[in-house]
Amino acid sequence: MSIRVLLSSKHKVVSEGIAAVLRTHPDLQVVGMAETDEKTLALCSEMSPHVVLLGMHNNNQQELVLMHALATHRSGPQIVAFSGDSDRHAIIEILDAGAKGYVATTSSIDELIAAIRACAAGRVYLCQTAASEMMASVRKFRAGDGWVRGALGGREEQVLRLIADGFSSKEIARNLQIAPSTVEVHRRNIMRKVGLHKVADLTRYAIRNQMVSV
Repeated sequence: MSIRVLLSSKHKVVSEGIAAVLRTHPDLQVVGMAETDEKTLALCSEMSPHVVLLGMHNNNQQELVLMHALATHRSGPQIVAFSGDSDRHAIIEILDAGAKGYVATTSSIDELIAAIRACAAGRVYLCQTAASEMMASVRKFRAGDGWVRGALGGREEQVLRLIADGFSSKEIARNLQIAPSTVEVHRRNIMRKVGLHKVADLTRYAIRNQMVSV
């Protein structure tokens, strides 16, 4: 049975180029291409793809929201993200949002195809660039170089800094131009990752890790 693939990228030329290569592989079937979040979700419902190949552009909040919506979609697709941002914070954010595969835009098309096949089979896939970055994080952890802080995504660090500075969730939402409900999601994720659940404890944690000035 062919692997049904939906391509989602705001850059049509990128989708068309990838689609042209995928069509040369008999086990891969391109069932649609989308340039907007709305069309991506509509095609996901209509075509029931096995894999959604999602182009990420600076990992902005809207892209992560779309990824979460796809990860929880009733059709149950696996998500492979391809992105130019391959630092460990970005990779962790993408995986936390629901992706099963991550491929850097500097990777070869062979790695992209390997990711599609692996995720369609229910496995997690990191390209060589991402795997190397995550291994570097493990080495820093073994050296005592602040693994927990490194596990926070870039937006989570922003939220934690503002929490430590005494801002409320509504004030943080206005400051970062995101919804208060999104702030609460970040707050819960931060508490889970650092193992602290009181504002005072989070503040002390941020100060110890030099995330805020005193």
